Amino acid sequence: MKRFVIASAVLTLTAAFPAGAGASTKWVCDVPDVGTVTFVTAADAARHGIDTANSTAGVVFNTQFGEVCHVE
Repeated sequence: MKRFVIASAVLTLTAAFPAGAGASTKWVCDVPDVGTVTFVTAADAARHGIDTANSTAGVVFNTQFGEVCHVE
């Protein structure tokens, strides 16, 4: 549930930046027993927000769920 709340916050932060043809920034996590999952795809203008979210939520995901997340 905590992961859902954090991911929802990230999605809300990036909603202001439409993901169109120029959407090339991705927040990707390696989820144990699932594989690579792209949680967010957004325009490059959202890169700073996604980096910020990854620096906090990514740490929580790793600590709580063993997921390794990064921004591409």
